[in-house]
This record gives sequence, structure tokens and C-alpha cells, in this order.
Amino acid sequence: MGFLLLGGPGETLETAIESLYFADALQLEAMKVTTGIRIYPFTTLARIAVSEGVIASEAELIRPHFYLTRNLKDQLLEIVCNWMKDRPNWLR
Repeated sequence: MGFLLLGGPGETLETAIESLYFADALQLEAMKVTTGIRIYPFTTLARIAVSEGVIASEAELIRPHFYLTRNLKDQLLEIVCNWMKDRPNWLR
């Protein structure tokens, strides 16, 4: 089983699609795809999320908050869902 996290800092439409093709080529029994990456306290991702206004600097990160790059916010979920239509072993 593989795990694919999409939508992190610097992700583009091209890199997301490249990652989908790569994961598909692995021919694993199952693939779990996540759009957005959980933000954990005191991490580089947390600092990026604060600087981009995704979360407040005082955000309680005990409850899950997720980072999804703004340039893919409206497209990524649709792309992944369409990709998964012909791949019943892929999970979201």
C-alpha cells in the first residue's frame, strides 16, 4: 500500500499529475491519496501556513488543520476524484 500526499508548499498542477502517474506506475495493491497535508506544531509547514495566513500563529493544532496550496485549492480534489474513477484500489 502506498500513501500519496498532494497539495503541499510548492505543489503545482504539473507536479500533482506527475505524482499521480508515478504512484500509478508502482502498481501497488492499494493507494491512499490525501489532498492537503496535516499541519503539526513547531514544524516548517506550520511556519509556512502562518506566513501565508492559512492558520493564525496562535492556532491550536491539537485539532487537525490542513495545508493545501492556494494555487490548487479549486482543482486538486476534482483531478484526484476523476483519476480515481478507473482505479478502484485507490482510496481517498
